[in-house]
Amino acid sequence: MDLLKLSKHKMQPAQKFSLSDWSALIEAWLRMSFFHFALLVTSYDRLDKSTRAVDSLPRRESSADAERLHRLTRYAARLHFIPMTCLVQSLTLQSMLREQNIPAQIKIGAQKTQGVLYAHAWVEVDKKPVGEADDVAKKFKILAAVEMNSRQLA
Repeated sequence: MDLLKLSKHKMQPAQKFSLSDWSALIEAWLRMSFFHFALLVTSYDRLDKSTRAVDSLPRRESSADAERLHRLTRYAARLHFIPMTCLVQSLTLQSMLREQNIPAQIKIGAQKTQGVLYAHAWVEVDKKPVGEADDVAKKFKILAAVEMNSRQLA
């Protein structure tokens, strides 16, 4: 019975989704699976290099679209049967944004708090974090920034 309540609780926000939202949610869920397993069999650098290509499509800017895709990507991660890391979620969001011709940059940072090392990955569009606190780059020392202006294979 508790599992049924948990499932209903997880699905409650989806009741207001449009057909476009459902499509993006399913796409995010599938892409997360791809990136999760791809990172298990190859390195991040190799995955990054293998998913670059040159695009000739015009750049499109829309923070509303970026925020919408972030919410749906996060929701897909919550619904996934595999716990999804922030890196997998960021790779998924970045690839989906790029499909919308919105250039996005993945930032990977680390911080040490009371002797414990924490790492985090997030996506920025026009140097603004998507779905994160504005000061996320101040909390984490940036170790890597990866910008891909082209479509991913996922």
